[in-house]
Amino acid sequence: MSNPPVDVQQYGQSIWMDNIRRLLLNDGTFETFVNEHGVVGVTSNPAIFQKAIGQSDDYDSAIKAMMDLAPEQIYEQLAIEDIQLASDLFRPVYDRTDGRDGYVSLEVSPQLAHDTSGTIAEAQRLFAAVNRPNVMIKIPATQAGIPAIEETIAAGINVNVTLIFAVDNYIQVAEAYMRGLEKRLAAGEDVTRVASVASFFLSRIDTMVDRILENNIHAAKMQGDVGRIQANNRLLGKAAIASARLAYKRFREMFYGERFASLREAGAAVQRPLWASTSTKNPAYPDTMYVDTLIGRDTVNTLPPETLVAFSDHGTVARETLLDEINDVEIILDMLAEVGIDMAQVTQRLQDDGVDAFAQAFEDLMTQVSAKASILQTGVLDRQDLALGVYGDAVQETLRRLKENYFNSRLWNHDGSLWKDNGAVIVDIENRLGWLDVQKTIDLDRLKALKNDIAGAGFRHVVLLGMGGSSLAPEVLSKAFGQQAGFPALLVLDNTHPSQVQYIDETIDIKRTLFLVASKSGSTIETQMFFRYFFERTEQNGAQFIAITDPGSALQKQAESLNFRDVFLNPADIGGRYSALSYFGLVPAALMGLDLDRLWDRALNMMKACAESVPEDRNPGAILGAVLGELGKQGRDKICIFTSDTLGNFGDWVEQLIAESTGKEGKGLIPVAGTTIGRPHDYDSDRTLVYLKVENELSNIQMDGKVRALREAGHPRVRLLLSDSYDLAGEFFRWEYATAVAGHLLGINPFDEPNVTESKRNTGRLLRHYQDNGELPQLQPVVSGKHLDLYIGQRTLEPLYELCRAHNFRSDSRTELIAAQLIGTRSSDYLAILAYVPTHPEIVTTLEHIARRLRHVPRRAVTVGYGPRYLHSTGQLHKGGANNGVFLQITAELNEDLPIPGEPYSFGTLNMAQAAGDLEALQNHNRRVLRLHVKGDVIAGINRLQAAIDLVDERRQ
Repeated sequence: MSNPPVDVQQYGQSIWMDNIRRLLLNDGTFETFVNEHGVVGVTSNPAIFQKAIGQSDDYDSAIKAMMDLAPEQIYEQLAIEDIQLASDLFRPVYDRTDGRDGYVSLEVSPQLAHDTSGTIAEAQRLFAAVNRPNVMIKIPATQAGIPAIEETIAAGINVNVTLIFAVDNYIQVAEAYMRGLEKRLAAGEDVTRVASVASFFLSRIDTMVDRILENNIHAAKMQGDVGRIQANNRLLGKAAIASARLAYKRFREMFYGERFASLREAGAAVQRPLWASTSTKNPAYPDTMYVDTLIGRDTVNTLPPETLVAFSDHGTVARETLLDEINDVEIILDMLAEVGIDMAQVTQRLQDDGVDAFAQAFEDLMTQVSAKASILQTGVLDRQDLALGVYGDAVQETLRRLKENYFNSRLWNHDGSLWKDNGAVIVDIENRLGWLDVQKTIDLDRLKALKNDIAGAGFRHVVLLGMGGSSLAPEVLSKAFGQQAGFPALLVLDNTHPSQVQYIDETIDIKRTLFLVASKSGSTIETQMFFRYFFERTEQNGAQFIAITDPGSALQKQAESLNFRDVFLNPADIGGRYSALSYFGLVPAALMGLDLDRLWDRALNMMKACAESVPEDRNPGAILGAVLGELGKQGRDKICIFTSDTLGNFGDWVEQLIAESTGKEGKGLIPVAGTTIGRPHDYDSDRTLVYLKVENELSNIQMDGKVRALREAGHPRVRLLLSDSYDLAGEFFRWEYATAVAGHLLGINPFDEPNVTESKRNTGRLLRHYQDNGELPQLQPVVSGKHLDLYIGQRTLEPLYELCRAHNFRSDSRTELIAAQLIGTRSSDYLAILAYVPTHPEIVTTLEHIARRLRHVPRRAVTVGYGPRYLHSTGQLHKGGANNGVFLQITAELNEDLPIPGEPYSFGTLNMAQAAGDLEALQNHNRRVLRLHVKGDVIAGINRLQAAIDLVDERRQ
């Protein structure tokens, strides 16, 4: 049975493998190549090592043991280990062939291609470090490399000369080899155990020459020059083989002529020509073209794995094909010159490009080694687990496309065109990417000084007055860490309901409370109203206030004029929801007394894992973003976020980030946070699960089982393992990065919020109406009752009546109208409870119970938002996202109210105006929205929803 790689040996040719990788050395693959495919040597280069080390996990355990070394040292140690393994594997071949074959090649640094002395020293050092007689050191055939080859051979080192494209250059290489041997012989040194090959590169010649020929043909066609067309056409795919045969002709003349005679008598081996770059780049050419046509004595053909497999399968071995037309090859090269191709110029360009390509591959390799070391050092990927089922391949393909698009590098270089192609929008986006630069723009020492100042200031509470991005990250930290010994407790006020403001006022000792006024714009209406109230309560004591805002804002001027205790000016290019790791998140962390170094180190750890040099498929932020974006596009757009108990309300922060970032242009991901884990039959097929799990936490025991049950039911799951609550700092960055990726995949701008101002404008108009008329505009309920009034806009009401008729519900019953809306939801819908009520524990518990029942009965994703806080988070999604939300807005009569100093309206009026303004905005977007206005006891009124849910449950039994 024919075996071409073995059969060529009868004609004096050896087949070497052009590839090396640790896995292949360890799993028996190379032994198969030797035993079954006749492979008798191996070559390597920086591009091969780049793929092997940078694009696989074969070397991860070894890199982990070398974290203290520089990337160059790590690479060299890995490469030398591989070369030694391969050399030992091929040593029996070396011994059996008496040093003719069995060689393994290792390249000197491509950065030394133009440095003769540096190349010589590097060759000597690497040869000694590998310490194997059958290793060859690769040296490029540059003008600086020629004397280095001579001296290295003279030193008794085996040399594989690389990057030869021109016959004249080949002759220089052969002469350098001979001079090196002659020096050894003259010095009385042994020349019998010094080996060398001259690697002549092939396919790249044809690629460049064919491109010129094709241009000539195109020009000739334009001129109708048939003779010129034919002349160029005949030469396609001829240049490389003709050059190789001419080089072989020169080899025979030189090594079997007088010049080498004395060396041959002394036992020296010829320097064999080695055919390299033998995989055809043009699919029109046979895949074994550079093997079948170049069989000859004293030659080596080094094949990449795919070409070796092809040659083994259908290669042709019948004779010494190198001798075919060998005396006519000059004619082909003359014909190339006649059609205007200067082969000297072509081959010099190819060598220059080859040197540059290897140098670039080496630089890329160093970057990848550094990135790989960083990733392994952070341990982030080891603590991330994906169970995506049928979606796994799609996510991997998405990561491949991100990599092809250079997403990571472009993101870190603030390239706004990743999301949009409009010039003005691109500029706007690039002015919102400052969250990538917090390690350079945030003064950690100043924050530590603030922490030390507060530790001895006698404050019992810090009250953060803010909304959305200004309040959610601090609230996460507050709930995750609780009060720290010796530091004030952090309270967050982001609800304009007078009962909530009153609750904060009654909880604190006003004279021993520090207020943190946080607003990016400095003019957020809720924050300003909170400030006015408590500024009066402190008797206008500016020393009890700290501001966080953008430079030049009204709040900065206000803080300076009123002698605030401090003012932190946040980088203006950080958007509110991306500000967790800026002063908006870190000033509260300092005031709470958290370990800032520990917190910051965790953030930097994640940034390092997502750094510019990290490939997208190894980047934890890119991986999470690819999952969210790709599965969202495939209909799993409800992102259920489950967390261990100690992570507090982290899901609420993610909810704002994802909803406000992706909910626009009729698209969006719907985060579902703050709920317990249901049973598998509670979930429709539109869910993606993300489970953030803190190690060794008791709450994990039950959660693990419940999440596993959902996963086994077919829901894709991402599990992120955290060591403790300080890892939240890293998660802030991971999710910011992932959201940017998801936005790119959805084709939207994740850094704007075009629909947020609609409710604000409506609120402003309603407050002006109040000032002019002494009351807000009054709406008429569709159905009124003793404890609950139901308001439904006309666009929602008409189809709702149709649902009532279809399901035999009464249209004059509040319970049955609500039930009809619930039973009429579609599979892709979600339910959103929008509650303009205080967040007292008993109210929160009641709404959470309602949400669980809604998830169980109609099997829809359910979100719960408190107004007006949600206007600064999910409000953008509600109006700008897909029209797949059903909204239940809950308002309640006020039992008490609070005036706002300097304003004609109260907190109660402001709260009701915000509810009405958002209701109007939702109706203007043709959203299905019902307003439930509770009269009397709030909890009793909310529980009226239970009757509607029970009715739906009964109908579905």
